[in-house]
Amino acid sequence: MAQLVFVHGVATRDTPQYRAAEKNRDKLFRQLLFTDLNLKIHSPMWGQHVPVIPASVFETDKGVPTYSLNIGSTPGSGGGGPVGGQEEISASTVSIGALGKQDPVAALDAICSQIADLAAQESRELQPEELQAFRRAAELISSDKAATAFSGDASPGMIADQLRAGGVTPLGINNPVRAAVSAVTNRVRNAASTLGFGAVRGKLSPAVGLFMGDVFVYLKDGDQRQRIRDAVAQALAQAHAEAKAGDGPLVVVGHSMGGVILVDMLADPGSAGLPDGIDVDALLTVGSQPGLFAALDLIAKHPPRRKPDCVKHWLNVFDPIDPLAFRTNMIFKDAVDLAFNSVTGITEAHSTYFQRPQFYVRSRAHLQKVDVLRGHR
Repeated sequence: MAQLVFVHGVATRDTPQYRAAEKNRDKLFRQLLFTDLNLKIHSPMWGQHVPVIPASVFETDKGVPTYSLNIGSTPGSGGGGPVGGQEEISASTVSIGALGKQDPVAALDAICSQIADLAAQESRELQPEELQAFRRAAELISSDKAATAFSGDASPGMIADQLRAGGVTPLGINNPVRAAVSAVTNRVRNAASTLGFGAVRGKLSPAVGLFMGDVFVYLKDGDQRQRIRDAVAQALAQAHAEAKAGDGPLVVVGHSMGGVILVDMLADPGSAGLPDGIDVDALLTVGSQPGLFAALDLIAKHPPRRKPDCVKHWLNVFDPIDPLAFRTNMIFKDAVDLAFNSVTGITEAHSTYFQRPQFYVRSRAHLQKVDVLRGHR
């Protein structure tokens, strides 16, 4: 039986909304990454060991007027956005279908991310037709046929039908997949026309503040840091023991600060309280910062820096638009960086990796290539 240890990132607390999102993420890991493998998932919760930051700390924009950016066309018209600098699309006509004709993989990710967001907002599990949309998107991406989802007029109904292919439930006008396609169009259209300073800062400031708070708590020696490490060490020890008994594989995934914690602990397993002889088949750091913190000599303090000796393969996944994600291969020898594009905003990029089919497709392809998913190509 395969063992997966998932270490969450910053600003994660034990709430009903997070638990609903966790269940959906686990389903996607089982169906899209570890397909055909029995899987046990260990998810240590360390966020509760970080003190709560009062919301009033982030209210520095009170009384600040809204400044309209008036972009007027979709990001990408200048060559740096999600549509790759191709033909410009006016804000009044932009749609996820139009974007899908230029970057279909990123557009499929955006739709599936919206599906997961709607389920999380309603604190519910993904419905069968929603899971089918994820599976179909992954199938199209892995077979290089993502563009077929946006052929013809690429209307919401047509795209939803493409994501239903192979499903057994007919799609009604209120189907959540179709609703997600329409919602993504509205979101992209709004972003392409006018961005309000207050709306952007209202999301970005707390996100950065919580990120910094979680980082400072972990890096400072003391009881809180030790409780965080103990929670992660307990999950790693249990997964290691079960992988050893059942012949693994053991795959460890760390999102954001979770990746930093894992690299820090696995680089020196003895001082981290990990079992003697712990052996990790694959480490995936996702939207994470181990390269940055190592460059600042805050973790892995003893050069030459390389992937932890107990880790066979290290894959570092990041979205270039994510301001909280960094490369690793310039700092750590034998770490492999994997970048992929998205149709998302700078404030959402960091939190949507596990809602994107291409994350699972490309991670699975890498794990198959290095023979971690044994016999399941």
